[in-house]
Amino acid sequence: MSELEDLRLFGRLVQRGVLSEDQVKGLLAKSQAAGCSLPEMAIQEGVLEPERLEILRALDGEEVPAIPGHDLLGLCGRGGTAIVVHARERKSGRDVAIKVLHEQLQASAEASKAFVHEAKLLMKLDHAHVVKGLRVGPFQGRLIFLMEFVPGESLLDLLRSGREFDEDSALFIILQVAQAMQYLTSQGVVHRDIKPDNILLTRENQVKLIDLGFATSAGQGGGEGETTVGTVAYISPEQARGQADVDVRSDIYSLGATLYQLVAGELPFEGKSNQEMMAAQILESLNSQVLKSGKISPHMHYFIEKMMAKEREIRYQDPSELIADIEEQIRGKKSLSFTPEDEQASDDLLRKPYQEDAPPKPPATPPITPIRRRRRR
Repeated sequence: MSELEDLRLFGRLVQRGVLSEDQVKGLLAKSQAAGCSLPEMAIQEGVLEPERLEILRALDGEEVPAIPGHDLLGLCGRGGTAIVVHARERKSGRDVAIKVLHEQLQASAEASKAFVHEAKLLMKLDHAHVVKGLRVGPFQGRLIFLMEFVPGESLLDLLRSGREFDEDSALFIILQVAQAMQYLTSQGVVHRDIKPDNILLTRENQVKLIDLGFATSAGQGGGEGETTVGTVAYISPEQARGQADVDVRSDIYSLGATLYQLVAGELPFEGKSNQEMMAAQILESLNSQVLKSGKISPHMHYFIEKMMAKEREIRYQDPSELIADIEEQIRGKKSLSFTPEDEQASDDLLRKPYQEDAPPKPPATPPITPIRRRRRR
């Protein structure tokens, strides 16, 4: 951050009452004398802790309310409607994530309603691959939502950092998301925003599906006046058309686009604008050179084509069908040279995720026993 940006940040902290004008003037004089930045001097003088400064900077000077009995540990992420911070309960020692609706949205009835709706939905749901909600409510004039803390990174962050996923690793991740989707289906819920940014991967390579802000009941739209919701790079053709009767097959399409990005390292459709990309989702066939180059195996090609079929009647009709096919693929039941040892190794994989080899990053691939497979007919 530049010196000018630092001054602007600390000016906003004065305006919001986080720091006094005299405090900032004193820190500025000391920082200039010491030849360090204003934030560095604030930390040296004990005026701001590094974690709190990180949060204030991410919020553009907006203060997160102090939650009694909790210590703020750092920033988890920031979206268009809220910030999520990492905190620890002093009494239990449990780590939690605290989601705080942005200050400028507190007066919006629509934003507040959506925030509470997502929180209550996650509090009701209970599945190993869906982040768990704990409690929600107003505090010091702000809406806050406490939920399970997931120590990991989103798939999108991993992709942006250069992480590569081979087919076995990608399928194991997709399998866990499909299991979460199967549970949501049993609860009558459609996620409507399945994408790498909403899929967290822990250090133990366990998946957590997050952000149900667009979730709705199966077969229903999101409300009067709403047309298209979701993220255009991943939405199904029916979502792009603004159809109200979206169901789990729309989520399966989005999961297919996610699988494509994991193994190909790029999006299935590109566009100069959201409108172009939405048109591609509706009109263009999946004819990427990546699929034709031989980089992707015939089995993976089949999964992607079936999950991303334009006509939802051709896709997997339920996550259970997708789960069965992935498990069959992992176990290698279509192998021409299948052995009891292969079966035991594959069953072990389905029961227990692959382990870390060297912290802090998880391994790029799971130790799956190589299996010779024949083409799906």
